[in-house]
Amino acid sequence: MMTKFYTLALILITGSGINALAQTPATAEKVVFKGKADVKYNGEYVYLFSNQPKMVRDSAKISNGAFRFSRPFTEAGEYAFYSGYEKRTTGDYSVLIIPFEKASEMSIKADMRRFNLSEVKGSSGFFIYDAFAKATDPVYEKLMNDLINKYGKAYLYDMKRDTTAQKYKDMIAEYTTGKAVYNELLKKHLISTVNMYPNSFASVLLMQSYVENLDLPTAEALSKKLAPMVMDNFFGHNLLSQINGRKNSVIGNFIEDFTLNDPQGQPLKFSSLKGRYVLIDFWGSWCGPCHVAFKELRTLYAKYQGKGFEILGLATENSKAAWLKDLEKEKLPWLQVIDEQGNKSVSLEQFAISKYPTTVLVDPTGKIIGRDLNMKALEAILDKL
Repeated sequence: MMTKFYTLALILITGSGINALAQTPATAEKVVFKGKADVKYNGEYVYLFSNQPKMVRDSAKISNGAFRFSRPFTEAGEYAFYSGYEKRTTGDYSVLIIPFEKASEMSIKADMRRFNLSEVKGSSGFFIYDAFAKATDPVYEKLMNDLINKYGKAYLYDMKRDTTAQKYKDMIAEYTTGKAVYNELLKKHLISTVNMYPNSFASVLLMQSYVENLDLPTAEALSKKLAPMVMDNFFGHNLLSQINGRKNSVIGNFIEDFTLNDPQGQPLKFSSLKGRYVLIDFWGSWCGPCHVAFKELRTLYAKYQGKGFEILGLATENSKAAWLKDLEKEKLPWLQVIDEQGNKSVSLEQFAISKYPTTVLVDPTGKIIGRDLNMKALEAILDKL
């Protein structure tokens, strides 16, 4: 699943995946992945990772043409794998995602040159996941290849590029157009997959990953088709939270009050900011594009702060320490709070944040009046202050 450009996509638009909820295994049950590879890859490494429901990083060295991973089992989930050889020799890597519903043993016949083409046995939902990937990934891969060929890989990866330049605007316009075509393809295959496999955990994973590409009525209708037994886990709960968050954060809705802690550990109620325009900046210490966006936010804050305008930085974090360290480095002059609540996070349940950074503009009465507005649109509103 998700072939090349896994990291490159994050440079253009950073998706969710950091909303984490740590869990402790209740038993000694395991999910085991036994891998085989050509002996010429002895000494190379295979890497395992996951961001949900908690961050996991692991690696296994290939010895005598074999490698092995053993992870505690707590509930249905997924692990992603990639080849160190592929990354080292090409500068990028493809990702193989394997879903699992129970403690079990799975096998991987590794393709070290293109790991997403590896063969998998023992995962009941893998063929569903893999079929979805083969139907959709090539379209996104072509989009990214076309952008690289036209603008250069270095430019796409450049976190310090000038976002006011025409070149950047042209690139984003092309990406947006291509992404719209890709989104329609995702929608088509999500609908068909859920209708065909409503009792499969793989359908839940796919819905949870791509629900933002569906209109709200379609997302709600499809989620109701999924069997309760495959929804009762982190990913099913996350899916429902995303849908509820989208319903709660429609333009024109009033924000339900929430309270989160500031860097000093003191609670800050959103309602205490009523009477001002508030731009909520959803970000994270782990998010590169969020830090790039600080430049424009600093300009905006310097221009309108003290004129009935405030920025509230709302950070989705696994690590409070990392957040505090980043705040010390950045020295952002506006209000900051931290959101560490996983599936019950304010970011997810009240705003359905699935990409970072995201901004939401709230008027003095607490009504949502904009989402991801550009600087020109924000200034047009705030100039009236």
